Amino acid sequence: MEKHGFSLIEILVTLGIFSLIILVLVNFQISLFSQNTFISNSLNADSEMRTALKKMVAEIRGAAQSDTGAYQIGTATKNSLTFFSDVNGDGRREQIRYFLIGTSLMRGLIKPTGNPLTYVVGSETLTTLVHSIANPNQEIFAYYDQNYAGTQTALAEPINIPLVRLIKITLTVDADPNKPPAPLTLGSQVSIRSLKY
Repeated sequence: MEKHGFSLIEILVTLGIFSLIILVLVNFQISLFSQNTFISNSLNADSEMRTALKKMVAEIRGAAQSDTGAYQIGTATKNSLTFFSDVNGDGRREQIRYFLIGTSLMRGLIKPTGNPLTYVVGSETLTTLVHSIANPNQEIFAYYDQNYAGTQTALAEPINIPLVRLIKITLTVDADPNKPPAPLTLGSQVSIRSLKY
């Protein structure tokens, strides 16, 4: 009489093959999830920087003398810029400040108030424009005078503010320096309309 069934060796081989298939599928799923995170992080960083650059360029281009008579640009350093611009179309020029806090590029806005009008420092509204700036010491802003033709070096710090006619903005983002994606860099340049000769 013949016995039907599997031998112990056949069961062990089947379990081994089944375990290998499961291991391959789990690794594939982990890889797929990792790639999805990689692509999502890249797209989010790109979108955040493009939105910030578009806003910054528009606001800087419209820089004008403040409602208190102050010059168009208040401060200018490699990672901070303060200027005046009517950003909400109400006929009043707000004080706009772009600056770094840690690895975040921030935007501060102060609306002029009172009679006579003043810009009250404590009334600044802060928003985060870009997260995960790759290097908090990086040069976000570079300033150029009226002679800029594309090859000149930027004005040296401390910036002689009345010479500034063009501002280059460079943003580099890296959500996690130890993991992909590699740092992403975008930039733009803007001329201040009210300072063109």
